[in-house]
Amino acid sequence: MKRKKVVMARIVKLSESNDNWDIKFWQRCGAQTRFSAAWKCIDEYYKFKGKNGVQPRLQRSVQNIEQIQG
Repeated sequence: MKRKKVVMARIVKLSESNDNWDIKFWQRCGAQTRFSAAWKCIDEYYKFKGKNGVQPRLQRSVQNIEQIQG
């Protein structure tokens, strides 16, 4: 099934801006689109910092995982 392209836009004064429109936009997009947009931002950040070709990695801060018997 072919997806229909949806275009959303608004023009407001900065003083009248709020987050409602942004929330509705991202909720309408779905999880896969939000993840893709976030990954694109990360990729652009790495390119901006001059780290072309470097694969971004998730931060690993967990040292131990123990299962609680109970």
